[in-house]
Amino acid sequence: MDFNYTFSKSMDDASGLQTSGVYGSAFILNPLRQRDNYSVSDFDLRHVININALWQIPIGRGRAFLGNANSVVDALIGGWQLSGIYRWNSGLPISAPFDAAQWATNWQVQSRGVRTRPLEACPTRGGADAPNLFGCDRTGAYQSFRNAKPGETGDRNVFRLPGYVVLDMGLSKSFTMPWSEGHSLQLRFEAFNVTNTQRMGAIQGGRDGFGLVVDPQDATPPTNWANFINTQGDRRVMQFGFRYQF
Repeated sequence: MDFNYTFSKSMDDASGLQTSGVYGSAFILNPLRQRDNYSVSDFDLRHVININALWQIPIGRGRAFLGNANSVVDALIGGWQLSGIYRWNSGLPISAPFDAAQWATNWQVQSRGVRTRPLEACPTRGGADAPNLFGCDRTGAYQSFRNAKPGETGDRNVFRLPGYVVLDMGLSKSFTMPWSEGHSLQLRFEAFNVTNTQRMGAIQGGRDGFGLVVDPQDATPPTNWANFINTQGDRRVMQFGFRYQF
């Protein structure tokens, strides 16, 4: 069994090519005041936990249980092995919504909104309403921003998306071939995302999806504002495998 935990923090003015498009994370909105963009990196994961384990189930010939089993019983219930990999990490950063196309600082790229009061993300998975980054109070969150003023770049990477968690497991058994001890057949059953857990991921794009109006402090957010449109990871996947070794 192996366990490791990583606590880290990455800061930059632009996060380079990892998530960069034409005007993506490598773009400096205001090159005259580059440090206005200084914040945690796009890829900053504050907490990461990894656990992996391999367990030879103690049943069958020579094991703690049924150690004297005959060859038929041992072939059925002996020699099984269970393995697993678990990962959990805190969420990636996300910036404030785009301003209302004010072009306050750069003639090609919009600035982000600026918070007028302390505000934290409160992601929800939805119910009667769609899953949302500020699901506990969408209107209150929306009215907590103002548009950028000339020269401002807005608030970069000040919120966090939901964290990510996944558990993968495998069950396997090897049979020694009767004609040679050097030959064996391995049966494997593997499941990825065993718990079928999906955490919310990408946010609705566009000005209606994650943008502001001219005076957001007195406005109601658009219907799609800050809605999640995707999940992290994949659904549960299972597979069988056979491997012959010689």
